[in-house]
Amino acid sequence: MGHVTMGIAFSLGSISCGFADTSSVTRYRILDFIITIPLFFLISLGTEAVFSHSVLFVISLTIVSFSLFMLAVLSPRLGAIGFASILLAIYAMLLHMDGRPIWLVPMWLTGGALWYIFWQALAIYFLPNQESKDILSDLYQALAKKVMAHDHGFIFTSDNNQLFIESAQLRSQIAGLSHTLENRVHQQFTAGEDSAKLQDIYRFLTIAERINEQTRLLYFTPTSKLKQACPQWLESIHQANLKISQYLAQVTVDNVNRITTPDIDFDALRRFSVQPALQEEAIAAYAYINKLDIIYLSLLQLSQQTNEVKNSGVIKPIVISWKWNEILTKLTSQMTLKSSYFRHALRGTLSLAAGLIIVRALNLEFGFWTLMTSLLVLRPNLSMTWTRLLQRLTGTICGLIVVGGLLHFQVSSDILPFIFCIAVVLFFHTAARHYGFAVFFVTLFVFAGFSLNGQGDNIMLPRLDNTVLGVFLPLFFVFILAPGWKKKSFPIQLTTTVNGYMSYLDSLKTYIGDKSDNVTSELQRHYQDCVVNDTNLFDHWMGYLGEPHRKSQTGEHILLCSRSSNIILRILTQLNENKQSLPFDATISNDLDIAIASIQELERTLEKSQNHTELFKQISKQEKLIYQSFIYIENEIYKLDNHTLLQLLSKEVDLFVSAIQNHTA
Repeated sequence: MGHVTMGIAFSLGSISCGFADTSSVTRYRILDFIITIPLFFLISLGTEAVFSHSVLFVISLTIVSFSLFMLAVLSPRLGAIGFASILLAIYAMLLHMDGRPIWLVPMWLTGGALWYIFWQALAIYFLPNQESKDILSDLYQALAKKVMAHDHGFIFTSDNNQLFIESAQLRSQIAGLSHTLENRVHQQFTAGEDSAKLQDIYRFLTIAERINEQTRLLYFTPTSKLKQACPQWLESIHQANLKISQYLAQVTVDNVNRITTPDIDFDALRRFSVQPALQEEAIAAYAYINKLDIIYLSLLQLSQQTNEVKNSGVIKPIVISWKWNEILTKLTSQMTLKSSYFRHALRGTLSLAAGLIIVRALNLEFGFWTLMTSLLVLRPNLSMTWTRLLQRLTGTICGLIVVGGLLHFQVSSDILPFIFCIAVVLFFHTAARHYGFAVFFVTLFVFAGFSLNGQGDNIMLPRLDNTVLGVFLPLFFVFILAPGWKKKSFPIQLTTTVNGYMSYLDSLKTYIGDKSDNVTSELQRHYQDCVVNDTNLFDHWMGYLGEPHRKSQTGEHILLCSRSSNIILRILTQLNENKQSLPFDATISNDLDIAIASIQELERTLEKSQNHTELFKQISKQEKLIYQSFIYIENEIYKLDNHTLLQLLSKEVDLFVSAIQNHTA
C-alpha cells in the first residue's frame, strides 16, 4: 500500500513540476528548478502541518494561494511556479493520511519533481529543442490547413462567411503558435544558446511567417462559367494547391532533406489559354497561381542550409530584479481591481477557500478534487472559464465511462500499472494542446492509481460530484468579479484595430517618400500590428461564442465587424505587397490623404459609440450593404491597381461609418 501511494505521489510531483517548467533557456530552467524544489517541499510540508486544523487550514490556504497567484506579476515563469505550487499543495491534501510523519508526503512529492527533472535533463541532452520542433510541426500543419481552406471553391460551393470563419480560426491558431515559438527561440538566442538546429528552427519560423502572409491574399472562387469552360485548368490549380498543402503538413526540421519537394510547373499553369470572354474572370485565377508560386518558392528555401541567422528585434527574456524594494513596489502597484493579476488571484483564492470550507463542512469523500478542479478550470475571463468548464466536464464524464467499463469487466491488476503509465504520458502530451483529452487521461490515471491502492471501486461518484462542484466555484467568482464580457470589450478592440490601420497608413505615406531601411522596418512593424489587432478582433467573436447566454444576433453583428475589419486588412495587405511600386506622386499622396481622413472619421464615430448595445444596433441597419461590399472586394481585389485599391479602401471605411451614423441620423 505504501509503495503504491509513493508511486502516485511521484507521478503527482512530476505533473506539478511539468506545470512549473516553462522556460526554453537551459540556465533559466535550472534556476526555476532551484526555486521550485524547496518551494514544493515547504508548501506540501505546510499543508501536512495544518491539515488537521480547519480554521488555520483555511486561513493559511487563503494567504499562501493569493501570494503564489501574485507571483505572476514579477514574471510569467514565477507565475507558473506559483500555480504549480498551489497544485502540489492540493495533491498533498489528496494524499494525506493521519498517522504518517508530516515530512513523508512532501518528500515523496518533491522526489517526483526531481524525477521529472532527471527525465527532462535526459530529453534535453538526447532530444534538444524537441518542444520547439513540436510547436513548429503544429505551425506547419496549421498552415497546410489554411492553404487548403482557400481551395474549397474549386470543389464545393463556397460559403464566403464560413470560409472567413474557418480561415480566421486558423489565423488565430497560427498566430498563437508563431508567437510562442518566436518567444522561445528569441529567449535562447538572447541567453547565448545557439546551434545549427536552433538556427534551422528560426529559419523555418521566418519562412512560415512569410507563407502565412501570402495566404492572406489566397482567395479565389471560380464562377460556374469558368468551371464549365476550363475544368482541366482549375483541376491543375487544385492539384498544385493540394501538393503544397501535403508538403506543408509533413515537413519538419529533421525530415526536410529526406522528403521530396513537390514538382509543380507554374509556367504551364500560366500559359493555359482562356477564352476572350472569360479573361476578366481568369485574372483572379492568375493572381491565385502567382500566390501559390510565391509560397512554393518559400518551400524550396526550407531545405537550404544557412549559417546566418538574422535576429533583429530580439525580445529580451523576462528576468526579475531581486531588489526587495522593487519587488514590493511592483506587487503593491497591482493591488487594485483594475489589475488583471489581482482579479485573477482574488478569484482563485476565493474559489479555493470556498471549496475548502464546503469540503470540510460536508466532509466530502475525495473532496480535495474540488479544489484541484477549480484551480485548473479558472481562467482570466468568463468566456475562457466557461470553455474550460465544458472541456473539464466532458473529459471527466468520458473518462468515467471508460472507468465504468474497466470496472465492469474487472480489469486485471497486472494491467493497471500499464494504464497508469500510459495515461500519465498521454496527459503530458495533451495538457498544453487539448485540455479535454488531458482530463480524460488524468481520470484514467487517477482510477489506475487508486485501484492499485485498493480504492478503485469508490472513485466514480466522488470524482463526478467534486468535478461539478469544482467547475461551479470559479465560474461563480469570475461572474461576480469583472467577468470581462466580450460584447462589452469588443468596441474597445475595434477602436484599437482602427487606430492600427491609421498608424499603418501614416507610415505608408512616409514610406513612399523615404524607402530607407528604418522606415521600411517601421512600416512592416505597423503592418504586423494590424494583423495582430485583426486576429484579436476575431478572437473576441470566438470568445463571445464561448460565453453562456449568448444571443445569435449579437454574435452575427460581432462577426460582421470582424469580416469588415478583415476586408480592410486584405486591402492593406495588397498595398503592402505592392509597396515598392507605389510612386511618390500627387495622385497616390491624395489617395492616401482621403483614406486617412476616412479612417479618422471612423475613429471619431466609434468614440461616440462605445456602448456595445448601440454599436451593434447601428451596424445591423446596413448589414446587407456591407455584405454586398464584401462580395465585390473579394471578387475584384486582384484586378485593381494601387490607385483603385486606395479608393476602394476609402469607400469601404465610409460604408462602415455610414452603417453606424445612419442609425442616429
